[in-house]
Amino acid sequence: LVNYRTEYYSLITGVTANWDGSRSDKNAANEEGLVMEYVDVRNTQLPISRNGDAASQGGNKGLHVNSHSKGHSYITIFSPAVNEALRCVVDYYPSVDLSGNTIKVKEPFAIFVFYERELTEYRNRLLTETPDDSCANKYAHKHIGIVQDFVRSRVQKIVDAERERHARGFATFDMLWLLYKPGCDVYYDVSEVIEHEPYVLKDVDFYLANGVTNEYKLSCWNMDAAGTWVGPSPDSFEIRRFAGEIEIVKLRAYPCEFLKFAKGVTEEDALKIREHFISRGKKWYQLTKGRQCHDFEGFTTSFPRRKYTSLVMVDRIGYNWWSHKKLTNPTIEDSVAHTCSPLVICSCDRCGRLIYQRAVKPKFSGYSKFDADTVNELTEHHYFICENAVQAFVFRTRSWEYLHINGFRPPVFNKTLFDNLVLKESTKEMIKNLTEMYIRDSTIQSSQEESQYAIDITKILQPAKPVQKQATWSADYVQGKGDCLIFLFHGKPGVGKTYTAECIAEHTSRPLLTLTCADIGVKPDEIESSLLQWFKVAQDWGALVLIDEADIYMEERQTQDLERNHVVAGFLRALEYFRGILFLTTNRVGTFDEAFISRIHVPVYYAEFDDEQRARIWDRFFEKLEEDREATMRILQSTKDYTQSQELQDLEWNGREIRNGESFQVAVALAEAQGHKDKAGRVLIKPEHIKASVSMSGEFKNYLEHVHRAPQKKKAAMMGLRYDAYGVSPGGKGGRSQGEREDGDTY
Repeated sequence: LVNYRTEYYSLITGVTANWDGSRSDKNAANEEGLVMEYVDVRNTQLPISRNGDAASQGGNKGLHVNSHSKGHSYITIFSPAVNEALRCVVDYYPSVDLSGNTIKVKEPFAIFVFYERELTEYRNRLLTETPDDSCANKYAHKHIGIVQDFVRSRVQKIVDAERERHARGFATFDMLWLLYKPGCDVYYDVSEVIEHEPYVLKDVDFYLANGVTNEYKLSCWNMDAAGTWVGPSPDSFEIRRFAGEIEIVKLRAYPCEFLKFAKGVTEEDALKIREHFISRGKKWYQLTKGRQCHDFEGFTTSFPRRKYTSLVMVDRIGYNWWSHKKLTNPTIEDSVAHTCSPLVICSCDRCGRLIYQRAVKPKFSGYSKFDADTVNELTEHHYFICENAVQAFVFRTRSWEYLHINGFRPPVFNKTLFDNLVLKESTKEMIKNLTEMYIRDSTIQSSQEESQYAIDITKILQPAKPVQKQATWSADYVQGKGDCLIFLFHGKPGVGKTYTAECIAEHTSRPLLTLTCADIGVKPDEIESSLLQWFKVAQDWGALVLIDEADIYMEERQTQDLERNHVVAGFLRALEYFRGILFLTTNRVGTFDEAFISRIHVPVYYAEFDDEQRARIWDRFFEKLEEDREATMRILQSTKDYTQSQELQDLEWNGREIRNGESFQVAVALAEAQGHKDKAGRVLIKPEHIKASVSMSGEFKNYLEHVHRAPQKKKAAMMGLRYDAYGVSPGGKGGRSQGEREDGDTY
């Protein structure tokens, strides 16, 4: 019933040659058929020819007497009853093909070790009823016992010893395969940073030479997404030889059941950790659906890891057509279910009751690739093995990143931010009313809505139905043109132009897509296509667009400068067909081409701040610091009084200079560095902390005046860039003369 054969494998030619061994109980084999064959593989340096001869060595008979090493031996199961038993009890074992008439199992015969209990139960169940002579499974009990006895004689002793180590939380390299049953859940340190993620183990591959191996290759998978498709995503890694015993939880991947052996982790903790991953998976799966805007504060999962605090957009469909891709979509397999269903070799009632009605179903049959938009809920195990990262667009950097799922939060927009804007109230109200009116019927377009525009081939010949929708009225006679709302914010630096756009975005609960020349480009042939792509992104996402320092694209055209003319023309063409709200900021409005001036719907001039407005800015920064750091910092009243002093007012700082390094942030940093504290232990911000930057700022501005031989205001006016004195009284200091415009006036 058992045949033994030696197979020689030539390391020179890659050809095998056979040498027949012995067969036990040949008479029984003739009656019942061969149950199994053990093949002892030997590697040899002899150049075996294609016909299986080693003529130079005197034929096959000489093969076994020459020097050779033991290879990776295996058994072949010929018994239909044993093969059927495997198909009935094994629910997942991709590395062994169970579908054929014979089944090949490599040493150490792990499938029989892992499913020993199930095979024994299957075998014992058959004893409850006597089979008919015609039953194809009538020898199942005997044949399964023969195979099990063979396997036990080879590996049972070392398996028992290793399982005793497992009970202590340890493992050895030579028996590491015993730790990894295909289909088990593992915690896998994907990036080798001691950060384990849930995966399913697919198989363990290794090669035995002289009974040992130096490396295991483990394959596993989890649930990931590419576009709207969600499904199993494969990964693999190696574990190289180590000496002695090792703690199982220190392996790069280990079965989830061993987490309880980690330091400081109880069995109850292990269950809570699993629940955490299930909850995280639910959150991840919801992010695979459609387009979603979120707040994010966390890290990327790609290396080097970067921290982001920004509004982000999750748009799996949008990323597929993105032309500046730097991320690669994961591989999604169609299915991971192992085909192992029984062939039903017998149709008798006994086999139906005892075998086929109790046959297991493939373990992962419900894990095939699917469209996330069509499936609302998954199983807890699906959620458990979901990926830890989501592709998202980071508005702060205008880049796509893999962001860790833990950092996503529902977006929170600060609608009171507009109150802090130093701008004429009537102008603020006009801007708010215009933007609210424009976006009232505009929503973030979902992938489902986009699919409505697809052309169904079965309905091509049907007449199109008219679309009844009340849209924002356009004065342009050409449909599709003139549907945008363009604001121009102009004035000297630091007076709140960019901040206004940010306030509007917060007020309207929309993301703000801020673009610079680095995002749009400067070559004439790329500007128009780049802008059209950005405008499409903004339209799909319901985002407002801000082009900061837009003068580079809007400078007046010159007859002799064809390249400059192409830049302006490309920018103009892109603007014509943009549907959305666009903010342009500049401090060089005097250089604009007249074609742009006629396209501006709402121009807003930002005059220089007067002393009262600067005082308001100082007060709001003080309020913010006290709100954020009340428990650790205190601002002295003398410090607040100093900000209203003549010395500080003479510097005529703008809002950015007050906020940034020249004043407020420098003062806070100096106070923390010096560490002077009150009785409550709070760091004191003193007048000298602000005075330190006052002298430096005054010297720097004086230096620039000497370099340019004129103050900055005069220089800008002389160059035709802007006129900062507009709306300012002859006495300066930002006061208004009778009849002059206030800051934030439109014209």
